Amino acid sequence: MAQNRNEELTLEELMLEERRFLHDISNHLVVAQGMGSFLKKALESNENVGEKEKERCEKVLKAVKVIGELLKDRRDVLHSRTINEES
Repeated sequence: MAQNRNEELTLEELMLEERRFLHDISNHLVVAQGMGSFLKKALESNENVGEKEKERCEKVLKAVKVIGELLKDRRDVLHSRTINEES
C-alpha cells in the first residue's frame, strides 16, 4: 500500500509540473498573440504590403489561437483529474 501511495504522489507531482509548464507556455503565447494582432493592424494600414503577407499574418494568428485553445483544454483536463484525485 505504501508503494501505491508514493506512486500517486509522483503522479500528482507530474500533473502539477505539467500544469505549470502549460501555464508558462500560455504566458508566452499571449505575448505572441498580442504582437501578432499589433502586426496585423500595421500590415492592414500599410498600402505597400501585399495581400499574401496579410493572409500569412492572419494564418499565424489563427494558429496561435488554436494552440491557446489546446493548452486551455489540456489544463482543464489536468485540473479536473487533480480535483478527482483529491475527492
